[in-house]
Amino acid sequence: MIATATAVLHDFLSDLVDLKLLIIKSIYFTLLAGVVMLWPQLTLHQQQLGLTTYQTGICSSAMSLLTMLVPILAGFTGDKLGNYKVLMSIATAGAGLGAFLFTVVPSANTTTVYYLANGTTNNSLVNGMINGRDLTNGITNGSNLTYETTNLINGKINGSDLLNGRVTTVKVDPEKLTVTFWSYLVVRLLFGMFQSVGYTLYEGAVMAHVQERGINYGYQRAWGTMAVIVGSLLGGYLVDITSGFKMIFWMSAGLHVVSAGLMLLLTMNFKLPTQSLTREIFRYLLNVEVILLFSAMLAAGVLIGYLETFMYRYLVNLGASSMLVSLTVTVGAPFELLLTLLTSHLVRHIGHAPLIMFGLSAYAVRLVGLSMLVDPWWVLPLEALESVANGLLFTAAIMYCTLLFPMDIIASSRGIFAVVYFGVGKLLGTLIGSEVREVLGDRATFRVLAGIALAFALTYCLAFYTFRRRMSGILDLRTSPPTPASHHNVSQDIKAAQGTTQIAHDTFFKTLQPTVVTHPTTKHGISNYICRVDDE
Repeated sequence: MIATATAVLHDFLSDLVDLKLLIIKSIYFTLLAGVVMLWPQLTLHQQQLGLTTYQTGICSSAMSLLTMLVPILAGFTGDKLGNYKVLMSIATAGAGLGAFLFTVVPSANTTTVYYLANGTTNNSLVNGMINGRDLTNGITNGSNLTYETTNLINGKINGSDLLNGRVTTVKVDPEKLTVTFWSYLVVRLLFGMFQSVGYTLYEGAVMAHVQERGINYGYQRAWGTMAVIVGSLLGGYLVDITSGFKMIFWMSAGLHVVSAGLMLLLTMNFKLPTQSLTREIFRYLLNVEVILLFSAMLAAGVLIGYLETFMYRYLVNLGASSMLVSLTVTVGAPFELLLTLLTSHLVRHIGHAPLIMFGLSAYAVRLVGLSMLVDPWWVLPLEALESVANGLLFTAAIMYCTLLFPMDIIASSRGIFAVVYFGVGKLLGTLIGSEVREVLGDRATFRVLAGIALAFALTYCLAFYTFRRRMSGILDLRTSPPTPASHHNVSQDIKAAQGTTQIAHDTFFKTLQPTVVTHPTTKHGISNYICRVDDE
């Protein structure tokens, strides 16, 4: 145990002082900080603008539809271009523009201030009267009030405190709401489109560096996790002290512009344009392990899609403040940081698939806990489990992709990954979850999703190990086991892993993959067989 911790620390420090990786780390920090400070606040911003829950669902669904198209197109374009850092930089700068445009979306709320009883202070409420003035007809000082003010409860008129003889009423204007909704939707889609293109291409670039140079993906992404800690806390703090959202949109815009500039400094010359891209992609998508991986990420996308859309409103309805909402993102970040750093070592001893199964199971526990909340502050221990989903499941899945897909289609694989997880998964989570929520309510919906998460974790486990057992039987008959690699340079292992050793055919697998090629690899510290579809 001590030896393992020492090895992890040594590897981390060696990676930390590598100046060639400083740009990658810096971009992860600035880019994710610019995004994360908005994540938990967007739903609350929609509420402040006067958008209804139904309109919030429409915005989330539209974003999911957009995410079904944009990442894969971005990935295809990136692989066709080869060195695509200029496109990546332009897209990220566009996301900064989108963040700024949130500040000009008009509010649908109409705020009116009424001065009651000649502006006297410390008004006495007796039998529906203020200082003897009858409010039965909503009249004070001879002026008709345009909103109903006859509902006097606990010293309030329509929920507004009487202070210094003044009452403030806030009401959504239906005509303004139409303009607000469509303005917000356009800005949200613009921001989402550019942010999706920029981040997809950047992740593809990092994955390409993993394959080319053998760098540790978890160590780079850990800086994004640090950004989650800083960005989410800072976002909630700024919203509270400014009583508004403009400051976080301005900061997000600035961080995206900084990220765009840093992207131009990346080295991408080794990434060559890809020929016959579509044919290559479809051949690799027929791999059973790829199908299982993307199925697991689809299930995770359904869960996160519902949580991101409705969990924050659920907490606000329980009495959560903006600061508490931000803390839900921050509280799990230290654990996520630790798990992100340890992922490559956990993969070495456990494997990618078990970590993915564990992540789905963690979702089930988290959802059950949410369904039982009474005091919103108890959400913080539950949100620590988010670290398992983000720090472990997501990181292990990306590392798995770098094994299952070659360099020439690595950006496309990241685009497909985003479509499955952020696009189709989140869309299904939002649409189906919205309908279930309307019928069953928040708590019951959380329990239904928990059951789905657990069921899919078990199904994935069964399917994966059935496939591996079947594949192991074929290899026992047709190949001899490889000698485990030891003390090799990681980048050398990665390049060696691109070679093929023995073609194995089986009637069952022919229905899913025309040619199965097995090859040994020690990438990410694993010495095993990876099944891929390659040319004979």
